[in-house]
Amino acid sequence: MKRLLFLLIVLMLNGLLSCFSQATKLDNIFYCFNNAMRLPNAPVGYTEQAKLAKKLGYYGISGSGEETYSEFRKALDQVGLAIPETYISLKIDSGIPNYNPLLKELIRDSKDRNLLIALHLHSELYKNNKNEGDVKFAEVLTELADYAAKFNVKLAVYPHFSFYCETIGHTLKLVKMANRPNLGAVFNLCHFLKVEGEANMEEQVIKAIPYLFMVSLSGADTGDTQKMDWDKLIQPLGVGSYDPYPLVKLLKDNGYKGKFGLQCYNIKSDCEVALTKSMDTWKTYKKRYSKEKH
Repeated sequence: MKRLLFLLIVLMLNGLLSCFSQATKLDNIFYCFNNAMRLPNAPVGYTEQAKLAKKLGYYGISGSGEETYSEFRKALDQVGLAIPETYISLKIDSGIPNYNPLLKELIRDSKDRNLLIALHLHSELYKNNKNEGDVKFAEVLTELADYAAKFNVKLAVYPHFSFYCETIGHTLKLVKMANRPNLGAVFNLCHFLKVEGEANMEEQVIKAIPYLFMVSLSGADTGDTQKMDWDKLIQPLGVGSYDPYPLVKLLKDNGYKGKFGLQCYNIKSDCEVALTKSMDTWKTYKKRYSKEKH
């Protein structure tokens, strides 16, 4: 009996140590957005793009749109990379939800592949009547989430400057209205800085964490970010006066287990140089987080 009790205690301690060990690591999926492959001197062709991302250590590359998804995923599969997330438009005009009929085919074809579909929302009809528009969007988000759940696919609302849904607060409202476990939110650093500025970021992030499926990162500058252009708000990770590491640490310290995507829109530097700088910076985040936790 004593021996059995001793073994149980050892197993419990090992379990606790394992949990502690996991909590000390920044081991979330880190991938680059598809727009990285539109930077200067980017590789031509999906296979060469996948090879570059793999060489630099990225988990994968996001998709963009429905039409190219299958071909792009096939190229990534061949080199051992994933499409962790794909960027899809959802529009409601004339009171009728409008999404590509290929979307449900994409969902069916992604069964059990750990895919996140990031939905950016649009509506000219409801842009000045968001109370009614939110009801309509919640209905279609619920319908799509229920369909996607059959295939173990997740959806997330992607807030974007000047689109129907611009803020993390609005995103969370829609997610809660739909109330589906496979529907979550995206936190976009660059769009948050553009729409809301640096103030109150920590408070809003803490509120969002239980619903977050993906966080986009980029280098950026500090200051009056709402008046800045994208060249100041989207830079290679590790470039700019704004340090994203405290945001990453805040997320991890508060239990965030979702994905991190690298935003690369319209960066002017060489593709491989920018992606290398960003990956090197991510590696310093991992080392720094582990060191601080020991």
